[in-house]
Amino acid sequence: MNVLLYSMLSIVFAFLLHFIVWKIHLPKQQTKVLCGIFACTLILGVFLMVKFPGLINWHILPGKNIFEIIQFFLLFAVVAVAYVVSYPAIEVDSPSLLIIEAVFYAGPGGLDRSRLKDMMSDDLLIMPRIKDMLSDKMIHMDGGRYKLSPKGMFMARLFLAYRHMIRGAKEG
Repeated sequence: MNVLLYSMLSIVFAFLLHFIVWKIHLPKQQTKVLCGIFACTLILGVFLMVKFPGLINWHILPGKNIFEIIQFFLLFAVVAVAYVVSYPAIEVDSPSLLIIEAVFYAGPGGLDRSRLKDMMSDDLLIMPRIKDMLSDKMIHMDGGRYKLSPKGMFMARLFLAYRHMIRGAKEG
């Protein structure tokens, strides 16, 4: 139980750091900074577990047991990876959320279909994602064309392989 509590406290600490850093200054490479925050928090968490075993008496830290350290590491890492992977979906407005928001603010009378079509433009849906991919160095401009960087090529291959694997499954 101590490992779970300590892991959750460490994750909350990382989220608070994320919130504070974003309030002070929005980083250009948000994913990289987010990974750094979680990595530093993880290192700090393991350090505290090993360096200050006396805190265990007050049930603040789980213990110096290697299995507890591994459990902490795995739980923290899984939550951190899940958050970092899902962050881009939270970072920019998704088309579905924009539609729901527009219909909500239209009120009980609803939203006219033509008005919704006018609202959904490339500037609103596509350009923020292109800007993020440029700042994360996933793509770059070359002679007026967008091209994948090595990082973007790796991600494309990873996602395409995963998509192919899922679509190849009979049940999926």
